[in-house]
Amino acid sequence: MRDRIVVRFREKGSPAESVTLPRPLTWDEVHHRDAIRWIDRLYSAWGNGQQTLKAAIEEISIKSDKVGAELAVTWRDIANALEHSRVRESQKCSVDTFIKNWRPFIDVAVRLIEKGKAHDGYSLLKESLKGWEDAPTMKVECGRYLGIFMEFAVTRHGAPRTWLITPFDKQELIPKAPKARLKAVLDDAELLHLVELADFVNPSWGNVFRLLTQYGLRPIELQYLSSRVHPVTGKPAIWCDYRKKGGLDETDPRFLQSMYMRDANDAPVQWGLEQAMAESTLRLPLGRDGNIRKLKGGPINTYLHRKSRATGLPSGALQKFWALLVEKYDARTPSEWVRAYSFRDSFSIRCHREGVPKESICNAMGHSEAVHDRSYRTITQGMVTRDFAAEASTLALP
Repeated sequence: MRDRIVVRFREKGSPAESVTLPRPLTWDEVHHRDAIRWIDRLYSAWGNGQQTLKAAIEEISIKSDKVGAELAVTWRDIANALEHSRVRESQKCSVDTFIKNWRPFIDVAVRLIEKGKAHDGYSLLKESLKGWEDAPTMKVECGRYLGIFMEFAVTRHGAPRTWLITPFDKQELIPKAPKARLKAVLDDAELLHLVELADFVNPSWGNVFRLLTQYGLRPIELQYLSSRVHPVTGKPAIWCDYRKKGGLDETDPRFLQSMYMRDANDAPVQWGLEQAMAESTLRLPLGRDGNIRKLKGGPINTYLHRKSRATGLPSGALQKFWALLVEKYDARTPSEWVRAYSFRDSFSIRCHREGVPKESICNAMGHSEAVHDRSYRTITQGMVTRDFAAEASTLALP
């Protein structure tokens, strides 16, 4: 029937029985030998009518490595079960992270399987990668997430082992990941000017950029801030209750540590945000419901890149300045990447510039030293030049 194989038994005077062999068992050059073996096993299990064909196929399916999804749960069921496993049971990632990072790849894979365009792990990966033809980094991510998805389907839900995506499959189909882009580190004058521009239009957004700059926050951590008395200083401090899940390290809640900037006269600049939060005077953007907006990377990025509907150009002075920063750093050799996380990257550099020990920096930023070394810049060319100039000034001239 179409491309599916139906096995039917008819005996005079009795209703006919029939069963459909599960995918990927279709009548073609790739699968017909497996199909014949299935039919032989089905005949033996049927035992000349000792049990029904339906019971017989369920019996041999348990012993076969080619269990079809329709004999147990659907692929969509398996996808939902994986989300439940990662988010609820193991708590390895948040709902938002799963939806943003996992779902785009998994949903494509499910559609391909449902349409019969993939019959094993290799063909699934090959077809899925076509959706990210010009995005080599996304291809790497596709292979990683689909590999976990297929392993989950096989080990937890009895899918055929042919659905596993092997390292050999990835090596053949996925190009090497491109070298990571160099993250831009904004200088103090640029950060101070950006806050000044935000204040001119909307002081509540100015406070958003103050918090991101002064404490090196992940954008999503803006949702998890509260005021507490610091157990060491006895003064108001800002407590971050965010727990980052995923990867090898999970973060613990922490007290935030302030790192100043330097103005044109090299004088330290920082804002009294701890006291303002303790006094409930720290204004933040409000949503349509009148409550403080749930800020994270997406809304902040949208605000920074907001454009006029009439002209399609950046809509305000802050947005124009941000666009200039993106262009300026991209034009460098090597090019540097300006993004919402640049506030956090710049915090890291300022801490190193001012001589804070790395262990303390990592504690303040809420990650391990391994993550810090792998993911954050710790020095700039300006710092290198400064250090060598300072060393040279200590030498006695001949």
